[in-house]
Amino acid sequence: MRLLHHRVLSALITVVLGAVAGLTAGTPAMADDADVTAPVGRYQLDFTKLWDGQSAALTPLEVSDDVSAQADIRQYIDWGDGGFTYLDGDEKPEKHRFYNPGAYTVTVRVTDQAGNSSSGVFVGTATVTVTKMPGTYKIVKKTVYAGDPAIVTLTGIPSGVTKVRVWWGDGKDTTVSRTTTQVKHYYSGSTSWYVTVLLTNAAGEAYGREIGSIYTTYDDYAPQVSVTKPSKPTYVSSWRTVRGKVSDRGRGTAAVGTAFIQQRGSSWYYYTGKKWTKAKSLNQALNRARTIEVRPTAKNTWQVKIKGLKKGTLCVFYAAVDKDGNQSEAKVKKQKLTR
Repeated sequence: MRLLHHRVLSALITVVLGAVAGLTAGTPAMADDADVTAPVGRYQLDFTKLWDGQSAALTPLEVSDDVSAQADIRQYIDWGDGGFTYLDGDEKPEKHRFYNPGAYTVTVRVTDQAGNSSSGVFVGTATVTVTKMPGTYKIVKKTVYAGDPAIVTLTGIPSGVTKVRVWWGDGKDTTVSRTTTQVKHYYSGSTSWYVTVLLTNAAGEAYGREIGSIYTTYDDYAPQVSVTKPSKPTYVSSWRTVRGKVSDRGRGTAAVGTAFIQQRGSSWYYYTGKKWTKAKSLNQALNRARTIEVRPTAKNTWQVKIKGLKKGTLCVFYAAVDKDGNQSEAKVKKQKLTR
């Protein structure tokens, strides 16, 4: 009976195994579970408050997926201002420059090889606020003679600024500190130049602000010079200091040149700058009279002191030259001194 039992059980097992084999014959093996999980991305912006023209860097803190390798994860960055960037699945920062004032929300879409995607998560704000570069900048003179300084004044610059750069439009620029209030530049040509000021802080250099144009021209105007007639013109004492005025439409008068001769009776004398010396003739007096140069005052007046002046006919020769070398007409003032 025991042997029969074993034979029956063995036959039953064989039948069952055969049935199972028949059911599974021609049926493909079950595949692994499909990838239905979206990748993960976490991000952070280094700067969220910028001036126009500055850049913000987006740093991926984490880019991962349960199936796809990091290098196979695609990142689509929408910067919110119409610009976008595609990145492979690395964690390197990506920079973007914002040119126009406004508020821009940055978004990231991460997608794995299976097409699963999700929105990136931001640590901190995802909105970049861009404002116009601050500060007040003025051109002191819109028209400047070549050789004279063009001047720009700077005020209202924030404390975080590390560098101020003035671009003069002629291929040259001047870099100064935040506390500088006035910047000068000398142009060499005659045309219009557009001036731009650019500020730099921790976020980099701003796009800058064009503050206006400076027109440079050459000084072609000759100065004008005159001698001031004293209230008592016939008095010797009135001419011991010769006074006059100058004017110039251009860069200004650089110097006034004077020379003095005097006729005393039939004799001629010339002034050396220190004393009067008798000449053999009028021509000799003219040739040997020393030219004395004086600088005009800020009020455009000039004066020369004469020692040892006596009665006779005084001849004052005078002319002026400006800062560009333009010279006035040479003139002479004759005055009889009788008292």
